[in-house]
Amino acid sequence: MGFKIGDNIVYAGSGVCQIDDIKDISFFKEKPQKYYVLKPLFVTRSQYVYVPLNNEAQVSRIRPVASKKEAIALIDKLPIDNCSWIEDRNERKIAFTDIIVNGSREDIVGLIYLINRHAEKLAKEGKHLNAQDERALADARIRMNNEIAVALDMEPDGVVELIHEKTGLEDFA
Repeated sequence: MGFKIGDNIVYAGSGVCQIDDIKDISFFKEKPQKYYVLKPLFVTRSQYVYVPLNNEAQVSRIRPVASKKEAIALIDKLPIDNCSWIEDRNERKIAFTDIIVNGSREDIVGLIYLINRHAEKLAKEGKHLNAQDERALADARIRMNNEIAVALDMEPDGVVELIHEKTGLEDFA
């Protein structure tokens, strides 16, 4: 799929970005080649991600942002309970990271639901999530809130309220 300057996309671990430019760039005195220049949205510091157009593996990690219709349909499906808790901390970290970076929208919201339910279970025992699981939850929330915000032309902070209004879920986003 070809993208153009100004398109909003999701790029693997970088989240929601806008294609700022498509240009020839030479890194480290290499022969110039065409790159997508991606500007991550909703970040405070200026940063760019460069994706070479001739690298199919990297280009295949670019997906279009959900449409308005897709975002509303996703919210209407909530909660999505499609994940199982992994007891081994190292295996869990690998699985959660893979879902956040490579998973579908449904997989990511399912992960948010799973971690929230686990946090509730721990709270009843007087415990809390470990830092690794807190980070996975925060990353998944940011990823989905940003994508839904772009799809619905709103600020990410408004997504939390929208989801609560439509679903009654208070701890989703």
